[in-house]
Amino acid sequence: MGTALTEISKLRAARELAGLTVEQVAKKTNIRIGVIEDLEKNSVEVCGGIAYARGHIRSIAKVIKADGDLLVAEIETAQGGNSRRIIDALYDNNVADRPKAKKVMKVSTLAGLAAAVLGIGFVVNIAINNVSTSNEDTVAVSTTSPSPSAPSATSDVSGVNLIVTAVDGRTWLGITNEQGETVFDGQIKSGQTQSFQAPDSLRMTIGNASAVRVTLNGIDLGVAGNFGEVARYKYTQAGATKE
Repeated sequence: MGTALTEISKLRAARELAGLTVEQVAKKTNIRIGVIEDLEKNSVEVCGGIAYARGHIRSIAKVIKADGDLLVAEIETAQGGNSRRIIDALYDNNVADRPKAKKVMKVSTLAGLAAAVLGIGFVVNIAINNVSTSNEDTVAVSTTSPSPSAPSATSDVSGVNLIVTAVDGRTWLGITNEQGETVFDGQIKSGQTQSFQAPDSLRMTIGNASAVRVTLNGIDLGVAGNFGEVARYKYTQAGATKE
């Protein structure tokens, strides 16, 4: 009886041609062995999705001296129409927290708020007019009071103001707020800059930590981590905490 031949992926073939084992590639790229083995089967389940797989494959291609575009094209073809959100796939593999759905305010609630704002504006306008009329009959008395002291540098900073700049290739970012709602889920490529704000905190998962530079409330925190590293941070007004 004949033996069925299993087609070997281009990624595995290129690694074997380079004379490297999976363990050696993992050590050189800081990518887990399980992720590499899964990618060599043209699967993206372990790494968390096709966008993240692209970054891993390009990292591996540099080590095994292979054509990264060709290897990426093969795995993209193998995935076909997989349209799952990257952050959902990462959750399934215990890399990121499941994002909560954003709350949608009903039209009736918006209408009620608008009416309340208009009512407040009407009352304020009457109060201002009454004060203006009263001041016409009043002699103003000039007083001199000491000037308030200048605010400290930290008092000018309100909330969390995060700037992320891609400095080396492209990478995936997943950002959620304090309530677990998704703020950003996608890729940025070299030269692009994204800004994010929140009153309390932001959590960010980075597919390739060496690919982005982070600025928090005007302070340059530098590159987020090592090449190929999946990094998770919590940013508050007090600073950044690696999780």
